[in-house]
Formats: sequence, C-alpha cells, structure tokens
Amino acid sequence: MINIIEIKQKMTQGKTEPWLCLGDDNNQYVVKRLNATFKGCLYEWIAANLGQKFGLAIPNCALVNIDEFLVEYDTELLTGLGCGIAFGSTLKPCLIEINVDLMRKANPQILNDLFMFDYWINNGDRTLTESGGNPNLYFNLVTRSLVVFDHNLAFEQDFSVEDHKKLHVSNFLFRGQTDLFQPMIEKPIYENKFARALDELDAIIASIPNEWLEEIPDALGEIERIRVVLDAFKHDDFWEALQ
Repeated sequence: MINIIEIKQKMTQGKTEPWLCLGDDNNQYVVKRLNATFKGCLYEWIAANLGQKFGLAIPNCALVNIDEFLVEYDTELLTGLGCGIAFGSTLKPCLIEINVDLMRKANPQILNDLFMFDYWINNGDRTLTESGGNPNLYFNLVTRSLVVFDHNLAFEQDFSVEDHKKLHVSNFLFRGQTDLFQPMIEKPIYENKFARALDELDAIIASIPNEWLEEIPDALGEIERIRVVLDAFKHDDFWEALQ
C-alpha cells in the first residue's frame, strides 16, 4: 500500500476533481476517492487493471492510503477525498488532451484496440466528434503516443452499442476515411486478448478494499454484474451488435 505524504493540488481536468498527491515511494499520483464515489473507484480499479493486461497504455495504478491528518483541517479535502484508501494513477508528464488533429496522427491499431476495449467494458465515456466531446484520452508530447485515462463510468447499465459506434473517440476516423482507420474486427485476435485479460479478474477483485465494498449497496451483486458484462464476448450477439 502506498501512503500519501503530501496533497499538492486539485487537478484542473476531470469531472471527479482528482488531486495530485505525493506517495511515500516518491511517485506522484492522481488520486480519486469521495468525489468519484466508491463505485466509481471500483470501476476504475477493475478497468485500469484489465486495460493494462489487454495492452493499452494506461498509467500504473495503485491503492493509496490518505491519513486523516492530511485532510482534517480542509473542508474541500474532507468532502472531496476524505481519509482512507483511494484510487491512485501514476502522474504522466507532458500530456495534452487529444483533439481531432492529433487523432489523425495516432496509430490505427491502438485506436481499434481502444474501441474494442471500451466496447467490452461498456464504457461510453470516451467520445469525440468534429464538434467536440469528452475523449478521456491524452497525447504524450515526448513519446508521441496515446495515454488512456478515466474509467469511473465504465460498466454502464444503459450502455448503447449504437452510440458507441457513432461517438467513440476512435470511430470518427473511419467514417468515410478507411485509409486512416480500418473498421475490421478480427474476432479471434480480440477473443484471445479479452480472455487473457480476464484471467486476472479474480485477483483484481480480491484486491478491492473492503472499505469501498462496504459503501456500495449490494457490492457483491455489482461485481457479479460486471462479470456478466465481461463474459459477453463469449456469445455471438456481442459480435453481431458491431455489424
């Protein structure tokens, strides 16, 4: 467990109002807790770990502990973070939020992977069209590569496949522009990628803090619902919906 030794500042981006913190391992973390809700933290923890196993460029995440003395005299920290175990994502420098022009420079295979991963975890919170959106995707100015963030709204109960196909950050590139992006779903490849990532699910779930689970109504039922979502790729209708 990483212990937070300093809370530096509120991040300027993110609806969940995360905080930049310093851990006792000398790494800086973008930390979410109360503002993201415990259910949102659970989604973040499961999706970020699965995403790394899947092969996406997701920053390393960790469970971090916030001591009471760090927040007790600050009302904003008390209501936004609180003390206890939080979700921490390693800070990545030199990032800017993706836009349409930068997307045209991205690796098409990575965009295809991202499209399929978000479909698998029912994440509709990564949108971008020519008129704007909420991409939750960043471009590293040094490595010239994409970095994937934010999964606190994954596992949507009202996830729309049609909206995903129309609005996902990856999707606008291949609408009428097949030279930039090939909308080809190689089922055997993705079945294998999903299955390999899913092998880690039990270990990921076992590591979820009890204090999060105690604050989530019917937490065990919610975890079982997530298992059903993640098992959907084993059925034909998962693939047929993409056609």
